Amino acid sequence: MVRIIEYTFDDPGWPGSGEKHRLLTTLRDASRHPARRLITLYHERWEEELTIDEVKTHQCERPVLRSQTPAGVVQEVYGLLLGHYVVRTLMAEAAQKAEVSPRQLSFTGTLKILRCRLPQCPASAAGRRRWYEDLLAEVAEEVLEPRRERINPRVIKRKMSNWEKKRPEHAHYPQPTKKFRQSIVMLC
Repeated sequence: MVRIIEYTFDDPGWPGSGEKHRLLTTLRDASRHPARRLITLYHERWEEELTIDEVKTHQCERPVLRSQTPAGVVQEVYGLLLGHYVVRTLMAEAAQKAEVSPRQLSFTGTLKILRCRLPQCPASAAGRRRWYEDLLAEVAEEVLEPRRERINPRVIKRKMSNWEKKRPEHAHYPQPTKKFRQSIVMLC
């Protein structure tokens, strides 16, 4: 059994405005999982794309893994993922102390701070505690500007798939005037 949530957008800046959208979910209890909340969470799934970009573009300095064997590649990927986990954990702790969302802190800024400060980590336990507190404070200062609600058309530069080909009119695609959550209109 699934629950079908139907909605549209009343802001012409959002793609599919005026069209009927359907979200299928196995979360059937509407009192525990309100439709508007599920729609908003579904929209936020694109944060995963940013996380993939963090690992591939910013954390991994080489475009190709160095390992020459399958086991070495697995080890290298695990190392990258563990490193990402360490950076994100540090950001979460710094965000909690600064009372901001971890999403508001800069991953690349935190990575630069870590690369600079890690060699300075003291050997003594007391020194490490002080160093870590200073590190958290420095990371907490890496607050990003609020992100714009931005939408781009789903098109491609070269026609090799079923997506529409990119044309000049896609360069200045109309941008939303309302926040995503405010533009949702429930149909059922």
